[in-house]
Amino acid sequence: MELQTDPPIVGIGASAGGVKALQALFEALPDEPNAAFVVVIHLNPERRSELAKILATRTRMPVSQVTDRVHLRNNHVYVIAPDSALNIADHMISALSFDEPRAKRAPIDLFFRSLAAQHSDGFAIILTGAGADGAVGVRAIKEVGGIVLVQDPDEAEFASMPRNAIATDAADFVLPVRDLARQLAELLRNRKDGEALTAPDDDENMMRRILAHVRVRVGHDFSQYKRATIARRITRRMQVTQQETLSQYHTYLREHADEAHALFTDFLISVTTFFRDKRAFDQLAAVVVPQLFEGKEAANTIRIWVPACATGEEAYTIGILLLEEAARRDVRPEIQVFGSDLDADALVVAREGCFPLTIEQDVPEEHLRRYFQREGDHYRVRRELRDTVMFASHSILRDPPFARVDMVSCRNLLIYLDRELQHQVCTTFHYALNPGGFLFLGASENADSPPGLFRALDRDARIYRMIPNTGERRTALPIMPSAHHAAPSRGAPAYRPLGPGGDVALHRQMLERVAPPSMLVDETHRAIHLSETAGRFLQPSGGPVTTVATDMVRPELRFDLEAALHRAFDRKEATLTRPLVVKFEGQPQRVYLQVKPVLEEGDPSRYALVLFIEGETVRADDDGDEGGQNREPTNETIRQLQEELQLAQNRLRATREESEATNEELRAANEELQSINEEYRSTSEELETSKEELQSTNEELQTVNNELKQKLASVSRAHSDLQNLMAAADFGTLFLDPSLRIKRFTPRVTELFNITATDAGRPITDFTHQLDYDQLADHAHAVLRELTLLEHEVQSRGGGWYLVRIRPYRTVDDRIDGVVVTFFDITERRRVEEALRDSEARLKQEMRLVEFSRAPIFVWEYDDGIVQWNRGSEELYGYSREEAKGQDVAELLRSTLEDGSFDSVRQALSEKGAWSGELRHTTKDGRVLTVESQIEMISVGGRRLVLESTRDVTDRKKWERRQRLLLGELRHRVGNTLAVVQSLARQTLRTAGSSDRFVDLFEGRLTALARAHTLLVDCQWEGAELIALARIQLAAYISADPQRLRLVGAHVLLPPHLATPFGLVLHELATNAAKYGALSVAGGRVELAWTQVTREGRPFLTVTWREFDGPAVVPPEHHGFGGVLIERGMPGATVTRLFEPTGLVCTMEIDLEEEEQDGDDS
Repeated sequence: MELQTDPPIVGIGASAGGVKALQALFEALPDEPNAAFVVVIHLNPERRSELAKILATRTRMPVSQVTDRVHLRNNHVYVIAPDSALNIADHMISALSFDEPRAKRAPIDLFFRSLAAQHSDGFAIILTGAGADGAVGVRAIKEVGGIVLVQDPDEAEFASMPRNAIATDAADFVLPVRDLARQLAELLRNRKDGEALTAPDDDENMMRRILAHVRVRVGHDFSQYKRATIARRITRRMQVTQQETLSQYHTYLREHADEAHALFTDFLISVTTFFRDKRAFDQLAAVVVPQLFEGKEAANTIRIWVPACATGEEAYTIGILLLEEAARRDVRPEIQVFGSDLDADALVVAREGCFPLTIEQDVPEEHLRRYFQREGDHYRVRRELRDTVMFASHSILRDPPFARVDMVSCRNLLIYLDRELQHQVCTTFHYALNPGGFLFLGASENADSPPGLFRALDRDARIYRMIPNTGERRTALPIMPSAHHAAPSRGAPAYRPLGPGGDVALHRQMLERVAPPSMLVDETHRAIHLSETAGRFLQPSGGPVTTVATDMVRPELRFDLEAALHRAFDRKEATLTRPLVVKFEGQPQRVYLQVKPVLEEGDPSRYALVLFIEGETVRADDDGDEGGQNREPTNETIRQLQEELQLAQNRLRATREESEATNEELRAANEELQSINEEYRSTSEELETSKEELQSTNEELQTVNNELKQKLASVSRAHSDLQNLMAAADFGTLFLDPSLRIKRFTPRVTELFNITATDAGRPITDFTHQLDYDQLADHAHAVLRELTLLEHEVQSRGGGWYLVRIRPYRTVDDRIDGVVVTFFDITERRRVEEALRDSEARLKQEMRLVEFSRAPIFVWEYDDGIVQWNRGSEELYGYSREEAKGQDVAELLRSTLEDGSFDSVRQALSEKGAWSGELRHTTKDGRVLTVESQIEMISVGGRRLVLESTRDVTDRKKWERRQRLLLGELRHRVGNTLAVVQSLARQTLRTAGSSDRFVDLFEGRLTALARAHTLLVDCQWEGAELIALARIQLAAYISADPQRLRLVGAHVLLPPHLATPFGLVLHELATNAAKYGALSVAGGRVELAWTQVTREGRPFLTVTWREFDGPAVVPPEHHGFGGVLIERGMPGATVTRLFEPTGLVCTMEIDLEEEEQDGDDS
């Protein structure tokens, strides 16, 4: 029997609008997609979720909510529970509690990260939602080789989550939901049928061809990356592009130009987070960062290099640590953090400095506040941190390194390189670091090889320190492979000139031209440098490009070169080979190989120099002999062959030992397989037993299913009965959950509350109602707390009465799940009760009250409302007997005293039993009446009744006040008017010069005064309209030619104390214009304009008198009374006169709140 393997896992993340999208997704999936689905959605932690039941109606797969530890099964759906996070280990999923506060939770990212940590073949789907949850998680899924699918933002109800996921460049597919389902089903189907899929290691030649194609298309060589990593990335792209074999994928790669870049992006794995591996960064901050500042002055610079920085999180993290340390020190050197990477798209993100909100999970809160600024749905790096970090496109394997840095932080790059490339990179780091500099690596990396370069400071945190060279010579800079070289180097150490300077370089260049052709070879037999003339001795063999020296030279030279190189490196001996015959363009020629080890102090035998020494041309008659075909072997040849034979025997011996060890391992493995086979056999028997048990269980489930169908039918009937009962009930019933949110209600409830059927789920406190009942929520909470019945009578705003009954809502399993509130209309009962009370009171007071008296008389209870209200009260106050009864008299009539509240009346009644005086009552139509009231308290049957009779004296009081007002106003106005007339006469006489002139001036001014006075009288001295006053004063000029005098302004009411002087000023201005100004000549015009503004809360009026097209005017040499009247006649006004060539411009700034000045006789 074939054992079922663990299914692939599909993680689905959604938020706002996610339920609808999830329903569409599962509807479009096949019934058996052959995967386990885990749904993570943002849920209200305070409410029970029904998501599992909802999804169960859209798919035939079993759907369950995860509340404990569960083993994931194929074709099952698992849904997150409220207020919990999901974590996966192997194929076990667990519900965990959150450590973060509610506002900072990111359950989608948490699950995707745990999925990425456990399974490299997972699927991540991002659906509609607000925020950025999931953006970090999909990058983690992509990093380990999983596939990411994202809903099209244009279709999503809330596009923030899909857009943030797409912005990470981790999305493999961006499609509408139903297309996502079809694409996912296709991917799962291909994965299931993938037994025929060719594993990358099965065809090394095809792998090389794929890598060569990537190198040609994007300019980067991944041939020395670890084969497992390369294979995993290629397999992932094969699955995305739906190619079954490496050959098919290679064809697809050649036919689709953009696929090379997609594969290149997968190779780079541009995924990182802030403070990744927090313990390691804590150690870095404690151990390394303080030492970086030691001995540094303000003029010095701390230089950090972060190769393979991806989107910059690691570089910014180190920048934060350095800035934190700098803030603790008095001397702050300059900080420079260099981030480099091959991925140009990742560098764009790094330079932008914008990261999703989910970085809150990784960045401590204090760092988040100081170094990041929130902008909408992302965080942006603040300038202080951004200015310390610089980013550049750079290949650590190809480009020269950043030099003289104090620390290199390269985390999780070396694990993807083979050992030779790791050696090269470590050597590069050693070259780049200052003496004693630090190296910070990832959790699975080390710098122990090559030896002698670094020593471990903290091996657990992967912190190393550079070991300086003992001699003066610095570590040689490895030669970096050039993207433009036809046969790029594969990372061998480089040869470095012994002396610096341009002269040495020139000398070396000239030597290469005149010296024999040469090749510099390292200890791994790889050629790392060729002279300009060495090309004719090279003939690389077919297949992948190589830099192995023996594979590069002509075939005739390879055997002797191999032997000579072994002697050079193993024995440190120089070798001059026998003459070797090589054909150049068909012409044989003797060639000697001279191989010399390059011996340098402290660095023996790392390089060998191969010289190609050309001999004479071989004649045709001795070609065969020189070729060594017929010549007796020399002693030297025999010795060389013996050495090679010994070397081959040693290798054979080592191979035999390795073979024996491998055989032992295979025997042990065989025993294990036999043990496993026994376990399989036992498991098979168990499965057979389980099958029988499952069959039995299936029969039981069928029985249970039938029972459930019957129960469902019964529940359906009960539900129908309940619906009809609620519709027919003649009272309102409201069902609330424990949070007082509406669950359901009967139609009668809508007569009291402004709710509709769509308001289910909203708090009842959000709605207004028609009841005088503000304690509903408090009473409901009390019932939930005490689990007792509560009744309360309340009145509606329409006058009706209701009995409110609140009881706990108990489920069938006796669990409290809210409250039931019923509203019984008891208006009729209350009306009857009130009528009975009224009848009783009427009978008791019939002899004392005059029911139909025209005099307002009413009775009210001292501790209650009005009990008797006669006809006179109805006529005076406007309230009918029905409206008044039961009302508090002070509230109904809004009773007050002139100098106090009605409480003093109650106090007097309580102390003396009677009160008389004047009260202010308000009628139904809002009139305030002054009444003379006689109030007396009497006791009837233990009740304290108050008899009140009133008499309306409002009109009398009004006429008394009016009389006093008129007398005072008359005395004041007559006095002021006489004072003004007296002043006008005195000033006019002083400046007139003659009696005729006096009469003319005085009459005009007195007329202006009279006109203003008449207008005020017509307005009952409440003020004068400015435009009406202007028209009266300027009537003569307006009637003569209305076009010559223009009035411009809005409605303004001048107070009485300003109207009279303003009229006099207008009179003077018009008189002067008619004599000397614009109105004195034909064609002259005058404009009077005014505007009202508010300054510092006070109203001001700006009035401008402007003359046009009149004779030229000049300031007067002497100010007459007219000029004084214009400039000083307005109380509280500032007046300016400008004598312009076109005419007079007079501007008045008038304070409309200026208090009237009494007795001004100036």
